Amino acid sequence: MKLSKRILSGLIAATFLLIGISACGKSADTEKTTAQTEASGETTEAADKTTAAEIPSGNKKISVILMAANSDYWHMVEAGATLAGNEFGYDVTVVGPNSESDSVGQSNMVQDAVNNKVAAIVLAPNEPKVLVKATEYAKDEGVPVVLIDAILDTDDTSLYDSFIGTDNREAGKSAGEYLANQLQPGDKVAIIRGLVGQTSHDLRADGAEEAFNEAGMDVVAVQPADSDRGKAVNVMENILQSHPDVKAVYCTNDEMALGAYQAIKGKQLEDEVMTMGFDGSFGALDSIKAGELTASLAQKPIDEGYLGVKTAIELIEGKTVDKNIANGFIIVDSDNIEEFSADIDTRMAEAGQ
Repeated sequence: MKLSKRILSGLIAATFLLIGISACGKSADTEKTTAQTEASGETTEAADKTTAAEIPSGNKKISVILMAANSDYWHMVEAGATLAGNEFGYDVTVVGPNSESDSVGQSNMVQDAVNNKVAAIVLAPNEPKVLVKATEYAKDEGVPVVLIDAILDTDDTSLYDSFIGTDNREAGKSAGEYLANQLQPGDKVAIIRGLVGQTSHDLRADGAEEAFNEAGMDVVAVQPADSDRGKAVNVMENILQSHPDVKAVYCTNDEMALGAYQAIKGKQLEDEVMTMGFDGSFGALDSIKAGELTASLAQKPIDEGYLGVKTAIELIEGKTVDKNIANGFIIVDSDNIEEFSADIDTRMAEAGQ
């Protein structure tokens, strides 16, 4: 009987020893696999996905993802987003790539926001086709998306909950009509536009060209400068070399308008050529005050950022929102620049910018 107990004790000890060895081996293998995965830059599905159920109730984190973080216009959108966050008590984070052409960087920001378990995303897609996939990821994980400034290039409108922005074609047409009303039929005009394929710039250029054609203007050039001031200088210099008698240039954002004006001034043609931008940025407003730029079509970017965050908050709180919300626009020139600028300055100060 005593021997049987010893045998039994030995068997039990051996069994626990085998279990321990097996567990240690499994742990080592797991650590090895994890290390290999991390070294290769891969992530497991469990680590990469954030389900809606994992987003805590009462979450007040909103990520605002701009087309870029390198212009006055987007700083004004940021101010509006900040004002809304402060007013309603939400934690609003604003990010954006360094360039409007960096769609990969912006897509990664959308995925990071989802993985960080934000309650909602406010997105200004810089390349509406490319950003579709990132927005699909947000939808799959139950994170509502509010689009601002530009719409996604997709037929699946369920990917976003609301769109807030300007009717870019109508705004572009209004800008073209504004310039045409100060010219004569047959006068030469040019258009400098943003990145080809960016829907907002496509529409802004198309609307202006339509207005020019209807007014009998001679559209001598429609050239891209990718929303870059330096590129716009070169593009305008080339246009002036081919068409020194051009009477007006319309640009689909203010950065390009400021670059175009620089080229015009370099040729000492600032009294001969009207220059109009699009956005109502600080640089453009200062230039209009100085008697340089003729005008800018202002989209009310502070309102755009504010409404984007306000709509996201309504979605988080379970309220019904409109699918499309018009932000409106206004043409700013020497007649109304002081009043418009004073309002902008007041609201930027309130946002701490």
